[in-house]
Amino acid sequence: MTDRFVGIQLGPQSIYDEGVDHCLDIIQEQGGVNTIIVSTHSYYGAHGRSFKALAQDHGVPLPDERTRNTTKVWINHHEEYFGGTFLRHKRDPATELYADRDVLEDLTGPVRERGMKLYARILEPHQRRPVDFIDNWPKIMSIDVYGRIYPNTCFNNPDYNNFWLSTVEDMFKSYPLLDGLQYGSERSGPLSRVLLHGEVPSCFCEHCCARARTKGINPEKAIEGYRKLYEYITGLKNKTVNPTDGVFVTLMRLLLKYPEILAWEYDTYVSREEQTKRLYGTVKAIKPDAQFGIHVDHQQSTYDLFQLAEIEYAEMANYCDFIKPIAYHDIAAPRVRRWLLDSVHSSFLQELPLENLLSGFYDIMGLDKNKEPKLDEMDTTGFTEDYVYRLTKRLVTDVGGKVPIYPGIGFDILWNSDNFPAKPDAVYKAVHKAFEAGAGGIVLSRDYSEMRMANIQAVGRALKDLNR
Repeated sequence: MTDRFVGIQLGPQSIYDEGVDHCLDIIQEQGGVNTIIVSTHSYYGAHGRSFKALAQDHGVPLPDERTRNTTKVWINHHEEYFGGTFLRHKRDPATELYADRDVLEDLTGPVRERGMKLYARILEPHQRRPVDFIDNWPKIMSIDVYGRIYPNTCFNNPDYNNFWLSTVEDMFKSYPLLDGLQYGSERSGPLSRVLLHGEVPSCFCEHCCARARTKGINPEKAIEGYRKLYEYITGLKNKTVNPTDGVFVTLMRLLLKYPEILAWEYDTYVSREEQTKRLYGTVKAIKPDAQFGIHVDHQQSTYDLFQLAEIEYAEMANYCDFIKPIAYHDIAAPRVRRWLLDSVHSSFLQELPLENLLSGFYDIMGLDKNKEPKLDEMDTTGFTEDYVYRLTKRLVTDVGGKVPIYPGIGFDILWNSDNFPAKPDAVYKAVHKAFEAGAGGIVLSRDYSEMRMANIQAVGRALKDLNR
Protein backbone atom coordinates (compact mmCIF):
# COMPACT_ATOMS: atom_id res chain seq x y z
CA MET A 1 0.00 0.00 0.00
CA THR A 2 1.84 3.13 -1.25
CA ASP A 3 -0.96 5.73 -1.16
CA ARG A 4 -0.87 6.31 2.57
CA PHE A 5 -1.13 9.88 3.79
CA VAL A 6 2.18 10.77 5.44
CA GLY A 7 2.23 14.35 6.66
CA ILE A 8 4.67 16.36 8.73
CA GLN A 9 4.06 19.46 10.83
CA LEU A 10 6.54 22.10 9.80
CA GLY A 11 7.35 25.47 11.32
CA PRO A 12 8.12 27.92 8.48
CA GLN A 13 11.34 29.11 10.10
CA SER A 14 12.86 25.71 9.28
CA ILE A 15 12.34 26.35 5.57
CA TYR A 16 14.37 29.54 5.76
CA ASP A 17 16.90 28.47 8.40
CA GLU A 18 17.80 25.25 6.59
CA GLY A 19 16.91 26.15 3.01
CA VAL A 20 13.83 24.95 1.12
CA ASP A 21 15.49 22.16 -0.87
CA HIS A 22 17.62 20.91 2.03
CA CYS A 23 14.61 20.76 4.34
CA LEU A 24 12.26 19.08 1.85
CA ASP A 25 14.90 16.55 0.81
CA ILE A 26 15.31 15.36 4.40
CA ILE A 27 11.56 15.21 4.95
CA GLN A 28 10.82 13.27 1.77
CA GLU A 29 13.89 11.09 1.36
CA GLN A 30 14.53 10.20 4.99
CA GLY A 31 10.99 10.29 6.41
CA GLY A 32 8.90 9.12 3.45
CA VAL A 33 6.64 12.17 3.81
CA ASN A 34 4.26 13.07 0.99
CA THR A 35 2.37 16.01 2.53
CA ILE A 36 3.79 19.20 4.04
CA ILE A 37 1.59 20.72 6.77
CA VAL A 38 3.11 24.16 7.28
CA SER A 39 2.03 26.73 9.85
CA THR A 40 0.84 29.89 8.13
CA HIS A 41 0.32 31.70 11.44
CA SER A 42 2.42 30.98 14.48
CA TYR A 43 0.71 33.00 17.18
CA TYR A 44 0.45 29.69 19.02
CA GLY A 45 3.19 27.09 18.63
CA ALA A 46 5.39 26.47 15.57
CA HIS A 47 8.48 28.36 16.74
CA GLY A 48 10.13 30.15 19.66
CA ARG A 49 11.93 27.06 20.92
CA SER A 50 15.21 26.94 22.79
CA PHE A 51 18.50 25.72 21.38
CA LYS A 52 18.16 22.59 23.51
CA ALA A 53 14.77 21.77 21.97
CA LEU A 54 15.98 21.90 18.37
CA ALA A 55 17.43 18.99 16.43
CA GLN A 56 21.01 19.94 15.63
CA ASP A 57 21.68 17.01 13.29
CA HIS A 58 19.89 18.23 10.15
CA GLY A 59 23.17 19.39 8.66
CA VAL A 60 22.59 23.10 9.32
CA PRO A 61 23.41 24.85 12.62
CA LEU A 62 20.23 26.22 14.17
CA PRO A 63 19.98 29.24 16.49
CA ASP A 64 18.04 29.56 19.72
CA GLU A 65 14.68 30.71 18.37
CA ARG A 66 13.95 32.68 21.53
CA THR A 67 16.73 35.14 20.70
CA ARG A 68 15.06 36.28 17.47
CA ASN A 69 12.10 38.51 16.72
CA THR A 70 10.52 36.22 14.15
CA THR A 71 7.32 37.03 12.30
CA LYS A 72 4.10 35.36 13.41
CA VAL A 73 2.42 35.74 10.00
CA TRP A 74 3.94 33.75 7.15
CA ILE A 75 1.68 34.65 4.22
CA ASN A 76 0.46 37.84 2.56
CA HIS A 77 -3.06 38.86 3.55
CA HIS A 78 -5.43 41.07 1.56
CA GLU A 79 -7.57 43.77 3.14
CA GLU A 80 -10.60 43.14 0.93
CA TYR A 81 -11.37 39.90 2.76
CA PHE A 82 -11.49 41.43 6.27
CA GLY A 83 -14.47 43.77 6.05
CA GLY A 84 -16.49 41.83 8.64
CA THR A 85 -14.05 42.23 11.54
CA PHE A 86 -11.92 44.92 13.19
CA LEU A 87 -9.07 42.42 13.81
CA ARG A 88 -6.11 42.45 11.47
CA HIS A 89 -2.98 40.35 11.03
CA LYS A 90 0.12 42.49 10.94
CA ARG A 91 3.82 42.03 10.38
CA ASP A 92 6.78 44.33 9.99
CA PRO A 93 9.59 43.35 7.59
CA ALA A 94 11.74 46.11 9.08
CA THR A 95 11.83 44.54 12.56
CA GLU A 96 10.68 40.91 12.21
CA LEU A 97 12.77 38.12 10.77
CA TYR A 98 11.28 36.54 7.62
CA ALA A 99 8.32 38.97 7.56
CA ASP A 100 9.16 39.70 3.92
CA ARG A 101 8.62 36.07 2.91
CA ASP A 102 5.50 34.12 1.94
CA VAL A 103 5.85 30.48 2.92
CA LEU A 104 3.04 29.21 0.68
CA GLU A 105 4.52 30.95 -2.36
CA ASP A 106 7.99 29.71 -1.51
CA LEU A 107 6.88 26.11 -0.94
CA THR A 108 4.34 25.53 -3.70
CA GLY A 109 6.82 25.07 -6.55
CA PRO A 110 9.34 22.87 -4.72
CA VAL A 111 6.57 20.76 -3.18
CA ARG A 112 4.92 20.22 -6.57
CA GLU A 113 8.25 19.31 -8.19
CA ARG A 114 8.62 16.51 -5.63
CA GLY A 115 5.11 15.18 -6.19
CA MET A 116 4.07 16.19 -2.68
CA LYS A 117 0.99 18.04 -1.39
CA LEU A 118 0.88 21.28 0.56
CA TYR A 119 -1.46 21.92 3.48
CA ALA A 120 -1.69 24.98 5.71
CA ARG A 121 -1.83 24.59 9.46
CA ILE A 122 -3.59 26.89 11.92
CA LEU A 123 -3.69 26.49 15.69
CA GLU A 124 -6.30 28.90 17.03
CA PRO A 125 -4.38 31.35 19.27
CA HIS A 126 -6.77 31.64 22.17
CA GLN A 127 -4.36 32.88 24.80
CA ARG A 128 -2.57 36.15 25.53
CA ARG A 129 0.31 35.71 23.06
CA PRO A 130 -1.15 37.55 20.02
CA VAL A 131 -1.85 40.79 21.91
CA ASP A 132 1.23 42.42 20.33
CA PHE A 133 0.69 40.96 16.87
CA ILE A 134 -3.01 41.33 16.03
CA ASP A 135 -4.60 44.76 15.99
CA ASN A 136 -7.48 45.19 18.48
CA TRP A 137 -6.84 41.81 20.13
CA PRO A 138 -7.71 43.00 23.68
CA LYS A 139 -11.22 43.87 22.47
CA ILE A 140 -12.16 40.23 21.96
CA MET A 141 -10.85 38.88 25.26
CA SER A 142 -13.17 36.86 27.46
CA ILE A 143 -14.76 37.86 30.78
CA ASP A 144 -14.16 35.82 33.93
CA VAL A 145 -16.45 35.08 36.88
CA TYR A 146 -15.37 38.31 38.59
CA GLY A 147 -16.25 40.45 35.57
CA ARG A 148 -12.62 41.04 34.62
CA ILE A 149 -11.08 40.79 31.18
CA TYR A 150 -9.33 37.44 30.96
CA PRO A 151 -6.57 36.65 28.43
CA ASN A 152 -8.55 34.10 26.46
CA THR A 153 -10.63 34.59 23.34
CA CYS A 154 -14.33 33.91 22.92
CA PHE A 155 -15.88 31.81 20.16
CA ASN A 156 -19.17 33.66 20.61
CA ASN A 157 -17.61 37.01 19.71
CA PRO A 158 -18.62 37.73 16.09
CA ASP A 159 -15.48 39.74 15.34
CA TYR A 160 -13.29 36.85 16.42
CA ASN A 161 -15.31 34.35 14.36
CA ASN A 162 -15.20 36.57 11.29
CA PHE A 163 -11.48 37.14 11.70
CA TRP A 164 -10.70 33.47 11.17
CA LEU A 165 -13.35 33.04 8.47
CA SER A 166 -11.76 35.98 6.64
CA THR A 167 -8.30 34.50 7.13
CA VAL A 168 -9.29 31.16 5.63
CA GLU A 169 -11.25 32.76 2.79
CA ASP A 170 -8.21 34.87 1.92
CA MET A 171 -5.93 31.82 2.01
CA PHE A 172 -7.94 29.63 -0.30
CA LYS A 173 -8.78 32.40 -2.77
CA SER A 174 -5.28 33.84 -2.85
CA TYR A 175 -3.45 30.48 -2.96
CA PRO A 176 -5.47 28.31 -5.38
CA LEU A 177 -2.86 25.53 -5.37
CA LEU A 178 -3.24 24.96 -1.62
CA ASP A 179 -4.35 21.34 -1.11
CA GLY A 180 -5.82 21.52 2.37
CA LEU A 181 -5.94 22.91 5.88
CA GLN A 182 -5.29 21.28 9.25
CA TYR A 183 -7.12 23.34 11.87
CA GLY A 184 -7.04 22.90 15.62
CA SER A 185 -8.06 24.60 18.81
CA GLU A 186 -6.04 23.55 21.83
CA ARG A 187 -8.35 24.94 24.44
CA SER A 188 -10.62 23.38 27.02
CA GLY A 189 -13.80 24.63 28.62
CA PRO A 190 -14.06 26.44 31.97
CA LEU A 191 -14.73 23.25 33.92
CA SER A 192 -11.55 21.56 32.77
CA ARG A 193 -9.52 24.71 33.24
CA VAL A 194 -10.53 25.12 36.85
CA LEU A 195 -10.44 21.43 37.84
CA LEU A 196 -7.23 20.45 36.05
CA HIS A 197 -5.31 23.72 36.01
CA GLY A 198 -6.78 25.86 38.76
CA GLU A 199 -7.53 28.67 36.28
CA VAL A 200 -10.28 31.18 36.85
CA PRO A 201 -13.34 30.26 34.71
CA SER A 202 -14.30 32.28 31.63
CA CYS A 203 -16.01 33.31 29.30
CA PHE A 204 -19.10 35.07 30.57
CA CYS A 205 -19.17 37.99 28.15
CA GLU A 206 -22.33 39.58 26.76
CA HIS A 207 -22.28 37.26 23.74
CA CYS A 208 -21.99 34.11 25.87
CA CYS A 209 -24.70 35.25 28.29
CA ALA A 210 -27.10 36.11 25.49
CA ARG A 211 -26.50 32.75 23.83
CA ALA A 212 -27.02 30.92 27.14
CA ARG A 213 -30.38 32.58 27.71
CA THR A 214 -31.64 31.38 24.33
CA LYS A 215 -30.77 27.83 25.46
CA GLY A 216 -32.49 28.13 28.82
CA ILE A 217 -29.25 28.43 30.80
CA ASN A 218 -29.23 31.03 33.57
CA PRO A 219 -25.98 33.03 33.23
CA GLU A 220 -26.17 34.46 36.74
CA LYS A 221 -26.45 30.99 38.27
CA ALA A 222 -23.61 29.73 36.05
CA ILE A 223 -21.36 32.59 37.17
CA GLU A 224 -22.26 32.02 40.81
CA GLY A 225 -21.62 28.27 40.52
CA TYR A 226 -18.31 28.65 38.71
CA ARG A 227 -17.13 31.28 41.16
CA LYS A 228 -17.83 28.99 44.11
CA LEU A 229 -16.20 26.08 42.28
CA TYR A 230 -13.07 28.11 41.53
CA GLU A 231 -12.78 29.32 45.11
CA TYR A 232 -13.29 25.77 46.37
CA ILE A 233 -10.59 24.29 44.11
CA THR A 234 -8.23 27.17 44.93
CA GLY A 235 -8.82 26.54 48.62
CA LEU A 236 -8.05 22.85 48.23
CA LYS A 237 -4.80 23.56 46.43
CA ASN A 238 -3.81 26.14 49.02
CA LYS A 239 -4.96 23.88 51.87
CA THR A 240 -7.22 26.61 53.26
CA VAL A 241 -10.44 24.56 53.13
CA ASN A 242 -11.22 21.25 54.81
CA PRO A 243 -14.75 20.16 53.88
CA THR A 244 -16.52 18.21 56.61
CA ASP A 245 -18.28 15.85 54.23
CA GLY A 246 -15.20 15.07 52.20
CA VAL A 247 -13.48 16.66 49.24
CA PHE A 248 -15.09 14.77 46.38
CA VAL A 249 -18.57 14.71 47.91
CA THR A 250 -18.44 18.48 48.33
CA LEU A 251 -17.44 18.85 44.69
CA MET A 252 -20.39 16.73 43.60
CA ARG A 253 -22.69 18.84 45.79
CA LEU A 254 -21.61 21.94 43.90
CA LEU A 255 -22.26 20.29 40.54
CA LEU A 256 -25.71 19.13 41.68
CA LYS A 257 -26.61 22.48 43.19
CA TYR A 258 -25.47 24.35 40.07
CA PRO A 259 -26.32 22.24 37.01
CA GLU A 260 -25.49 25.35 34.99
CA ILE A 261 -21.81 24.47 35.50
CA LEU A 262 -22.05 21.41 33.26
CA ALA A 263 -24.44 23.11 30.85
CA TRP A 264 -22.03 26.03 30.39
CA GLU A 265 -19.09 23.69 29.95
CA TYR A 266 -20.80 21.71 27.21
CA ASP A 267 -22.03 24.79 25.37
CA THR A 268 -18.47 26.13 25.36
CA TYR A 269 -17.48 22.98 23.50
CA VAL A 270 -20.44 23.37 21.12
CA SER A 271 -19.37 26.96 20.36
CA ARG A 272 -15.90 25.77 19.47
CA GLU A 273 -17.23 23.11 17.14
CA GLU A 274 -19.61 25.56 15.48
CA GLN A 275 -16.62 27.69 14.54
CA THR A 276 -14.87 24.63 13.11
CA LYS A 277 -17.97 23.86 11.04
CA ARG A 278 -17.98 27.41 9.66
CA LEU A 279 -14.33 27.12 8.67
CA TYR A 280 -14.96 23.76 7.02
CA GLY A 281 -17.85 25.27 5.04
CA THR A 282 -15.74 28.25 3.99
CA VAL A 283 -12.98 26.03 2.61
CA LYS A 284 -15.42 23.77 0.78
CA ALA A 285 -17.32 26.70 -0.75
CA ILE A 286 -14.11 28.01 -2.28
CA LYS A 287 -12.36 24.75 -3.16
CA PRO A 288 -14.58 21.65 -2.77
CA ASP A 289 -11.74 19.19 -3.30
CA ALA A 290 -9.49 20.77 -0.64
CA GLN A 291 -9.02 18.61 2.42
CA PHE A 292 -10.06 20.00 5.80
CA GLY A 293 -8.64 18.19 8.81
CA ILE A 294 -9.18 18.64 12.52
CA HIS A 295 -6.26 18.51 14.94
CA VAL A 296 -7.28 17.06 18.32
CA ASP A 297 -5.11 18.21 21.21
CA HIS A 298 -3.42 15.77 23.61
CA GLN A 299 -5.63 16.86 26.48
CA GLN A 300 -8.68 16.21 24.29
CA SER A 301 -7.46 12.88 22.91
CA THR A 302 -5.89 11.28 25.94
CA TYR A 303 -6.38 12.52 29.46
CA ASP A 304 -9.07 15.18 30.01
CA LEU A 305 -12.12 13.06 30.85
CA PHE A 306 -14.49 16.00 30.46
CA GLN A 307 -13.33 16.72 26.93
CA LEU A 308 -13.24 13.02 26.12
CA ALA A 309 -16.92 12.90 27.08
CA GLU A 310 -17.76 16.00 25.02
CA ILE A 311 -16.15 14.94 21.77
CA GLU A 312 -18.15 12.60 19.54
CA TYR A 313 -15.89 11.63 16.68
CA ALA A 314 -18.70 10.21 14.58
CA GLU A 315 -20.33 13.65 14.70
CA MET A 316 -17.03 15.44 14.05
CA ALA A 317 -16.61 13.33 10.93
CA ASN A 318 -19.53 15.24 9.37
CA TYR A 319 -17.50 18.44 9.11
CA CYS A 320 -13.99 17.34 8.20
CA ASP A 321 -12.09 15.16 5.74
CA PHE A 322 -9.73 13.66 8.30
CA ILE A 323 -9.07 13.72 12.03
CA LYS A 324 -5.55 14.03 13.39
CA PRO A 325 -5.49 13.11 17.09
CA ILE A 326 -2.34 13.68 19.09
CA ALA A 327 -0.94 10.25 19.93
CA TYR A 328 2.44 11.35 21.24
CA HIS A 329 3.46 8.16 23.02
CA ASP A 330 6.65 9.33 24.74
CA ILE A 331 5.55 12.66 26.13
CA ALA A 332 2.13 11.26 27.10
CA ALA A 333 3.55 9.73 30.27
CA PRO A 334 4.95 12.86 31.94
CA ARG A 335 1.98 14.90 30.72
CA VAL A 336 -0.51 12.50 32.26
CA ARG A 337 1.53 12.35 35.45
CA ARG A 338 1.98 16.10 35.96
CA TRP A 339 -0.98 17.65 34.13
CA LEU A 340 -3.63 15.17 35.22
CA LEU A 341 -2.71 12.91 38.14
CA ASP A 342 -0.70 15.39 40.22
CA SER A 343 -3.18 18.14 39.46
CA VAL A 344 -6.35 16.33 40.55
CA HIS A 345 -4.54 14.72 43.49
CA SER A 346 -3.75 18.19 44.82
CA SER A 347 -7.41 19.18 44.67
CA PHE A 348 -10.68 17.30 44.19
CA LEU A 349 -9.30 13.73 44.15
CA GLN A 350 -6.82 14.12 47.00
CA GLU A 351 -8.62 11.40 48.95
CA LEU A 352 -7.29 8.76 46.55
CA PRO A 353 -3.64 7.59 46.44
CA LEU A 354 -1.76 8.53 43.28
CA GLU A 355 -1.18 4.86 42.47
CA ASN A 356 -4.95 4.28 42.50
CA LEU A 357 -5.51 7.30 40.26
CA LEU A 358 -3.04 5.96 37.71
CA SER A 359 -4.57 2.48 37.82
CA GLY A 360 -8.02 3.98 37.35
CA PHE A 361 -6.80 6.14 34.47
CA TYR A 362 -5.40 3.12 32.66
CA ASP A 363 -8.65 1.22 33.17
CA ILE A 364 -10.87 4.11 32.06
CA MET A 365 -8.77 4.75 28.94
CA GLY A 366 -8.53 1.07 28.07
CA LEU A 367 -4.75 1.00 28.34
CA ASP A 368 -2.75 -2.03 29.43
CA LYS A 369 -1.28 -1.19 32.83
CA ASN A 370 1.11 -4.12 32.46
CA LYS A 371 2.69 -2.46 29.44
CA GLU A 372 2.55 1.22 30.34
CA PRO A 373 4.88 2.86 32.87
CA LYS A 374 4.44 2.72 36.62
CA LEU A 375 3.96 5.93 38.59
CA ASP A 376 7.64 6.38 39.45
CA GLU A 377 8.65 5.79 35.82
CA MET A 378 6.41 8.37 34.17
CA ASP A 379 8.83 11.29 34.21
CA THR A 380 11.51 9.36 32.36
CA THR A 381 9.67 6.63 30.43
CA GLY A 382 7.10 7.20 27.73
CA PHE A 383 3.96 5.27 26.92
CA THR A 384 4.44 2.33 24.59
CA GLU A 385 3.40 1.85 20.99
CA ASP A 386 0.40 -0.06 22.39
CA TYR A 387 -1.01 3.31 23.48
CA VAL A 388 -0.80 4.50 19.86
CA TYR A 389 -2.60 1.37 18.72
CA ARG A 390 -5.41 1.59 21.26
CA LEU A 391 -6.03 5.31 20.78
CA THR A 392 -6.06 4.99 17.01
CA LYS A 393 -8.27 1.90 17.09
CA ARG A 394 -10.82 3.65 19.31
CA LEU A 395 -11.13 6.61 16.96
CA VAL A 396 -11.21 4.45 13.83
CA THR A 397 -14.09 2.52 15.39
CA ASP A 398 -15.84 5.72 16.50
CA VAL A 399 -15.93 7.30 13.03
CA GLY A 400 -17.07 4.06 11.40
CA GLY A 401 -15.28 4.71 8.12
CA LYS A 402 -16.72 8.20 7.57
CA VAL A 403 -13.29 9.82 7.47
CA PRO A 404 -9.72 8.55 7.90
CA ILE A 405 -7.79 8.89 11.15
CA TYR A 406 -4.24 10.25 10.85
CA PRO A 407 -2.69 9.93 14.32
CA GLY A 408 0.09 12.34 15.18
CA ILE A 409 3.21 10.27 15.86
CA GLY A 410 5.10 12.60 18.18
CA PHE A 411 8.75 12.35 19.12
CA ASP A 412 11.67 14.41 20.45
CA ILE A 413 9.40 16.81 22.34
CA LEU A 414 11.01 18.89 25.07
CA TRP A 415 9.69 18.39 28.61
CA ASN A 416 10.22 20.99 31.34
CA SER A 417 13.38 22.37 29.70
CA ASP A 418 14.90 18.89 29.44
CA ASN A 419 15.26 16.75 26.38
CA PHE A 420 12.88 13.83 26.13
CA PRO A 421 14.47 12.08 23.14
CA ALA A 422 12.54 9.27 21.53
CA LYS A 423 14.07 5.92 20.73
CA PRO A 424 14.09 5.08 17.00
CA ASP A 425 12.86 1.55 17.67
CA ALA A 426 9.84 2.91 19.57
CA VAL A 427 9.06 5.37 16.78
CA TYR A 428 9.31 2.58 14.22
CA LYS A 429 6.91 0.42 16.23
CA ALA A 430 4.47 3.31 16.78
CA VAL A 431 4.16 3.81 13.01
CA HIS A 432 3.45 0.11 12.52
CA LYS A 433 0.89 0.09 15.33
CA ALA A 434 -0.94 3.11 13.94
CA PHE A 435 -1.53 1.40 10.61
CA GLU A 436 -2.27 -1.92 12.28
CA ALA A 437 -5.07 -0.11 14.14
CA GLY A 438 -6.61 1.07 10.86
CA ALA A 439 -5.10 4.53 10.43
CA GLY A 440 -5.43 5.97 6.94
CA GLY A 441 -2.19 7.86 7.41
CA ILE A 442 0.05 9.50 9.99
CA VAL A 443 1.34 12.97 10.78
CA LEU A 444 4.93 13.32 12.00
CA SER A 445 4.71 15.60 15.05
CA ARG A 446 5.19 17.87 16.99
CA ASP A 447 7.42 19.88 14.68
CA TYR A 448 10.17 19.09 12.18
CA SER A 449 12.59 21.46 13.92
CA GLU A 450 12.62 19.17 16.99
CA MET A 451 12.95 15.85 15.18
CA ARG A 452 16.26 14.03 15.41
CA MET A 453 17.44 12.47 12.18
CA ALA A 454 17.47 8.92 13.54
CA ASN A 455 13.78 9.16 14.37
CA ILE A 456 12.82 10.70 11.03
CA GLN A 457 14.66 7.79 9.44
CA ALA A 458 12.82 5.34 11.71
CA VAL A 459 9.53 6.58 10.25
CA GLY A 460 10.86 6.19 6.72
CA ARG A 461 12.10 2.71 7.48
CA ALA A 462 8.75 1.66 8.94
CA LEU A 463 6.90 2.97 5.88
CA LYS A 464 9.20 1.08 3.52
CA ASP A 465 8.67 -2.12 5.47
CA LEU A 466 4.90 -1.62 5.42
CA ASN A 467 4.96 -1.18 1.63
CA ARG A 468 6.74 -4.47 1.00
